Amino acid sequence: MTRWTGTPAYAQIANDYRAKILDGTLPAGAKLPSESELMGQYGVSRIVARQAVGVLRNEGLVDSHSGKGSFVRPRQQVERLARDRYRRRKPTGEFADDARRAGATADIEAASARDTASDRIATRLKIAPGAPVMRTAYRFLAEGRPVQVSTSYEPLALTQGTDVERPEEGPLAGLGVIARMDHIGIRVTEAVESVATRAPLPWEVEALDIPPGVHVLTIERTFLAGELPVETCDVVVPGDRYGMTYRIPVVDG
Repeated sequence: MTRWTGTPAYAQIANDYRAKILDGTLPAGAKLPSESELMGQYGVSRIVARQAVGVLRNEGLVDSHSGKGSFVRPRQQVERLARDRYRRRKPTGEFADDARRAGATADIEAASARDTASDRIATRLKIAPGAPVMRTAYRFLAEGRPVQVSTSYEPLALTQGTDVERPEEGPLAGLGVIARMDHIGIRVTEAVESVATRAPLPWEVEALDIPPGVHVLTIERTFLAGELPVETCDVVVPGDRYGMTYRIPVVDG
């Protein structure tokens, strides 16, 4: 242990093992040395060794199991590709495509209910606050593991009384907003997404089984037909479980 750096011993140990995890020297599922082994390797006390592992656990890099030890957590099993994500004609929804590329089985839990637009949602949909909307809450799983939650809002002025009023029911269930809107004569022309990061809310920790220290990525998405918003959605994904790749063309002019 090099003490002259001024960095606490537990942080030096955590730094060493964080680097090994992030560069792949310790792959997903690899077991970390025990507290006793860390004590011998670094010449530190048990409490220092325990603190070091605690740092890695709080960062979401390892899971600890009583009597078994600490293991590197799997990271970014599903990748969200922006390139060609929203295509007009395709046989499955976007999440099903993400899971398939990761070699995982996709499952979707969804529940729809009529609601009224909050000020925030009304602004995004360009409708009056309190206007009727269809609110759909989703949880997406890959190989049985939750990897995304989202809440979608659609103006009932557009869909009420049609067979696509409830997104996950009817003839186009599960095929996404573009196909459903096409079905009722509304042509989606654009999707706008804003990405940010924050700490998870308590209900998101429970729904997504998020370990301490892991932040979430939030995506605020709105589909438009010309200038008309037809759907807006709040997407939440754990930062350790879902990767994002963007391919953006260079525009002349």
